[in-house]
Amino acid sequence: MQSRARASAAVALILAASALVACSTTPEPSPEPSIPPGITAPPPTTPAEPTPEVESSLPAEIAGVDTSDWQQIAVPSGNATFRIPADWSVSETDGGLDVLRADGQRQLLYRESPDTGEGRCLNAEGTAVAWRTANLDRQDVELTGASGIAFGAAAVQLGEQWVVSVGLRPAADAQSPACPIINAFDSDAGTIGFGSEVVVDGAGEASAWQVGSLADGQAYVGEDEFQTIRAILMSLELQA
Repeated sequence: MQSRARASAAVALILAASALVACSTTPEPSPEPSIPPGITAPPPTTPAEPTPEVESSLPAEIAGVDTSDWQQIAVPSGNATFRIPADWSVSETDGGLDVLRADGQRQLLYRESPDTGEGRCLNAEGTAVAWRTANLDRQDVELTGASGIAFGAAAVQLGEQWVVSVGLRPAADAQSPACPIINAFDSDAGTIGFGSEVVVDGAGEASAWQVGSLADGQAYVGEDEFQTIRAILMSLELQA
């Protein structure tokens, strides 16, 4: 009797173990993910519009400077483009752009419909002073939408202070600069100012263009920075 009972018990244990194995291999259903109340799925993102490529009809070399690796800049209004070196930048301001050297110092400005003053020759304090000018450089510029334009560089003495001026101007004014020097011209897009300052007096951020003497201004024309700045100004293109 005891051996039969043991055999029956063994069979029962085997059946119970088999049942446990069968239960353990049956996968349980995964719970559905829940979304907390008040949370909704984010809307689909809209792909960013690609930045339009700015085209230029000018050659890579401008006034003897290779600009093939320069940036082509479009002004905020879309009325014009120009080139700057790869490590320079621009800053948007009222009426146009400031052009900044690699160290962040403003060198040039671009303005549309600028204030061209009252035709008086004034110094940085706004006082009328005795003056004289010296022509440093002049280059004709072919500009669609404007005629008779040239790049002009001049030194002007305002009282005791000498100031260098660079910019695009009517060709006759660039040839024979007189105070006030105004780096602006009329075009199909209106009056455009593009230079070291619009009305030259060496004030404010344009104080970087003050020099100690006429000789200093003449020496600057031979520096690489002058060549770069002249190429920037002569790279201006007006958009039809």
